Amino acid sequence: MGSTLAITAMGVFAFGAGASDSPAQASVSPQERAGWVQSYRIAPGSLAAALNSFADANGLHVLYDSSATLGLKTAGLSGAYSVKDGLERLLAGSGLSYRMAATSRTVTIVLAQADNGVRSDAFGATPLPTIDVGAAEKDRPVRGTGGAPTGPGDRHTGYNAASAATAMKMDAPILKTPVAVQVVTRQTMDDQQAISVGDAIVANVSGVQPVSNFPESYKIRGFTNIGNSYKNGLMEYRMKNLDTTNLQSIEVLKGPSAILYGRVEPGGLLDLVVKRPLETPYYSVQQQNGSYGMTRTTFDATGPVTDDRSILYRFNGEFYHTYSYRDFVKDQNFFLAPTLSFHPIEQFRLNIDFEYQHRTWVDDYPLLPAVGGGPAQIPISRYLQTPLLTTTSPHQYDKKRIAYDWTYDFSPDWSLTNRASYSIFEDGQMNAYGGSFNQATGVLTRTLTNASTLGAFTEYDFATNVDLKHKFSTGPFEHSALIGFDYLDLHTPMYDWYSPAVSSINIYAPNYWTLDNPNTNLRYIAQAQKWTGVYGQDLISFFDDSVHLLLGGRYDWAETTSSKNSTSYAAALASYTTTYNKFFSPRIGLVYQPTPWLSLYGNFTRSFGVNNTTTQGLPLPPQQGEQYEGGVKAEFFDKRLSATLAYFDITKTNVPTPDPANSLNTLVIGKARSQGLEFDLTGRINDNWSVIANYTHDDVRTVVGSTFDPTTEITTQRAIAGFKLPASPRNYGNIWVKYDADDQFRGLSVGGGLTVVEQSFGDNANSFVLPGYTLLNGMIAYSTIIAGLNVTGQLNVKNITNTVYYPTSNNRVTILTGPPRTFLASLRVEF
Repeated sequence: MGSTLAITAMGVFAFGAGASDSPAQASVSPQERAGWVQSYRIAPGSLAAALNSFADANGLHVLYDSSATLGLKTAGLSGAYSVKDGLERLLAGSGLSYRMAATSRTVTIVLAQADNGVRSDAFGATPLPTIDVGAAEKDRPVRGTGGAPTGPGDRHTGYNAASAATAMKMDAPILKTPVAVQVVTRQTMDDQQAISVGDAIVANVSGVQPVSNFPESYKIRGFTNIGNSYKNGLMEYRMKNLDTTNLQSIEVLKGPSAILYGRVEPGGLLDLVVKRPLETPYYSVQQQNGSYGMTRTTFDATGPVTDDRSILYRFNGEFYHTYSYRDFVKDQNFFLAPTLSFHPIEQFRLNIDFEYQHRTWVDDYPLLPAVGGGPAQIPISRYLQTPLLTTTSPHQYDKKRIAYDWTYDFSPDWSLTNRASYSIFEDGQMNAYGGSFNQATGVLTRTLTNASTLGAFTEYDFATNVDLKHKFSTGPFEHSALIGFDYLDLHTPMYDWYSPAVSSINIYAPNYWTLDNPNTNLRYIAQAQKWTGVYGQDLISFFDDSVHLLLGGRYDWAETTSSKNSTSYAAALASYTTTYNKFFSPRIGLVYQPTPWLSLYGNFTRSFGVNNTTTQGLPLPPQQGEQYEGGVKAEFFDKRLSATLAYFDITKTNVPTPDPANSLNTLVIGKARSQGLEFDLTGRINDNWSVIANYTHDDVRTVVGSTFDPTTEITTQRAIAGFKLPASPRNYGNIWVKYDADDQFRGLSVGGGLTVVEQSFGDNANSFVLPGYTLLNGMIAYSTIIAGLNVTGQLNVKNITNTVYYPTSNNRVTILTGPPRTFLASLRVEF
């Protein structure tokens, strides 16, 4: 007799882990449940992973001895099956069998290795003791394992994710995808109390660095993604003020991904995955308070609308207010995000998302100038704008968004998905830009732009796509094919604004009582973009599912329209110019899996993009990117811990860079190159220890640029061939470790993190250095049951050592300062 594998499946079949609100649901016997039929798409591979996926699909909690399935593989499961038939197909040829208990409200499945390798009801296995499902989830807080959601509200996801739909627009396991993709889970965001998207990704994903806070921008593999992120697979142009309130995860896809997304940066893209409604009712309220008067209240409510659970809802919201370590700065955000899901039949599901956001904040740009070879040695709290203007005319950002996505499974092998989103945002804004700095006098000359005095700057964004997927076989080859179409329409109607008014301030002895007048030099401008693309790809698996070949391509039609910055409405209207571009983007990738837990991969990709900025109101030439990448991926401890090691070589042409001599103008770099190595380790080592660790070595520099002229370089800030791009450290890394206690200390969690960043040049001229820095962060949390409610108290401390640091800059007058030591305490109640 071989080893015994026991899986206790706890019935989360009705409205909750406790007693059901529906007597009919509660009285369903295990045998009837076992006969229920639903569709599955479980890929061939590890038997243990397949059993976990099967249990997740049925709302079951899986406990088993991993040694019983060690090295065993399954042919997978594709199609509609009952629980019984599905288990039999998954276990076929494995030498394992199962038995179901008859106890009401309890399902006990016992897998035992019979001597003859066939199923028998008397195979001698000892089942686990039956478990009262009515108390299982309510008696204690639940910790997640691996990447599967197990806790209330899908919060306890663990740190690791087994798949990422962004990478391939397919739910393929990460080990089978020939690209590097990292996922920041909901539990990661909760443990670190990450309020903004930047808080969530910068320290938890290799190759990601901040760029600016307006619009919200990041560098991925050395290249800036200027506010252009994705939400549920659809682009939202110039996204800013990104918050994690309604996010389930954040997927970071590395390298050019133009084949599936078109207009992207070659370094990579962000896809924000929103929370989805759940069949199990869940309610949560959290209050957070922190340094500098910060207060944040969030709520999360979800559950069924109808008794048959064919209509579900979820509602997330936030109110946030804070001051800053910088004088005169404050920020306030109001955010509501209701979602509905319709699931009338097993083959069809529709999600409709709504968002409303109103944010008010005092401008804080530029931040700090350079003096000599480094940042000015003045307090980081010092404000270098004119508060009489910025505090009385703060940014007023108003955003409304509606989106939907639906999927229909025609058969187990055919599915059609359609997504669309429409958003409007308005920003009555006062922007401040850097001008010049006189080191001898300490005077910073600023340029102030006041936009949309007759009406807020308004942008309308519409995006949609259609994906048709098909799985089929041709001889020994298994195909997972996709063809798709997408369309993007962005336009900003003609708006008026006041071009930069020059003012100045002494950074060592600021006078805040002077009043600048930004309402000079009235101008008009309008912009629009349209993007249409068709694409196709095929992931071909063969050699006993150990080799996976990806072939794909995309063709784009891009249209960019802009008026010149004009002094009259009529002149701007008459200056409309439209440019047209077409481009083909290929992608090829290969994965070899010598064992189920290890894969070697490589890829070649090209990308095509339209520049986000304009020069004197006219579009810049389109960008193009090209990447070669290779690496190793591995999974350990039954897929609870994953690791990726990747080498990449990316080139990009027509890279935009600010012109410090003229804030209305943008310079273009002929070609830049990012070449480096990344390592990511994410997940759970055992039931107590979890870890997130990453390291990046990246050389980012101009390849084709201007000739160096030492007499003018600091003022012109042109990109020089061979020079490093601004704020591009060669080496940086992060580690975060968390311990979840057991026994008498159960419910206690303690965590800590370390960030180390090497020094880097701060501008195109490489004329000054941003010092390297080390940050230390920590957290402690305790969860318990009070009056039947899950209650969690938590304290996070960031920058424990109160280090003064400068995370990024664009040139000598736009150095971003890092926050000093901050405290953030929270109390969460869940029921």
